[in-house]
Amino acid sequence: MRDSAKSLSIATALRELMLELEADVAWAGEPDLLLAAYEKFGGRVGHPLDRIQAVIGAARKSSLFVQDGYVRACDSSGKREVLLPAFKLKAASSGDGGEPI
Repeated sequence: MRDSAKSLSIATALRELMLELEADVAWAGEPDLLLAAYEKFGGRVGHPLDRIQAVIGAARKSSLFVQDGYVRACDSSGKREVLLPAFKLKAASSGDGGEPI
């Protein structure tokens, strides 16, 4: 399944998709973006929540992204508030590499 994307990492797939769709932020509240990035990467994890976690984890560890705060949301029960990390792309030509696009 990954023949055409052997060197494509999850973070790189997310970056390419965000640029293509002109998305500003990647966070767990945008499951379509994250699941599409995982599919583009060609991952094998079955459950959608695990796929979303894999993409968020890749963005967190990647030098292509910078964390841009948190988004308040409710958990699946709707009773508890959680903070979900949000990530922006780093600027390509930034001197320090830390400025988001």
